[in-house]
Amino acid sequence: MRVSLFFISLLGLLVAGPIGFSMTTKTKNQVERYGLSSTRQYELFRKILTFERTWKKKQLAHLTVALLYEKSYELSVWIKEDFVQAIEAQSTIEGLPVRLLEIPVEEIKNLSNLFSQENIAFLYITPLKPATIKNQLKKILALCRQFKIATFTGEITYVDLGVAIGLGVVDQKPQVFINLQAAKEQGLEFSSQLLRMSLIK
Repeated sequence: MRVSLFFISLLGLLVAGPIGFSMTTKTKNQVERYGLSSTRQYELFRKILTFERTWKKKQLAHLTVALLYEKSYELSVWIKEDFVQAIEAQSTIEGLPVRLLEIPVEEIKNLSNLFSQENIAFLYITPLKPATIKNQLKKILALCRQFKIATFTGEITYVDLGVAIGLGVVDQKPQVFINLQAAKEQGLEFSSQLLRMSLIK
């Protein structure tokens, strides 16, 4: 029954554009290439966590979700703001309050210290500039492996680069993409039910 409900829920997360923020025409065109809006990505992420075991074992007072974004990149800022709005609208996951932390990629010189102090469970990575991806994403993901911070994104190409979970669309249906090696290295433990419903990288 649980799996059936999951599939039913996924059907309700079909493609829809995010709302609530003004943007340039260029950014609007960029957003349109996304399969799922940030709001629907967050809804799907909340459902995924019902199939992930490790965070439930930690007896957390709250679940810290960090948003990595690029202040100088309008698309990144817009996606981040939309994701913030989504979390504020549904600020608990299975009864546990979600604590939100915003991290500008331009200010991550002390990211190691931040990770060690903030007890971040999940890091959502917004779209980044190509130069930023090339110069910094590898280092960021290395720290995520070190501190067992699980990563997820709506930028599906990042899954091939080492992000654990991608949230997108295939044949007009919501789809979860999992980089299994990255997920294990970042401390995730998915149920076999979720793995059967996902595309494994």
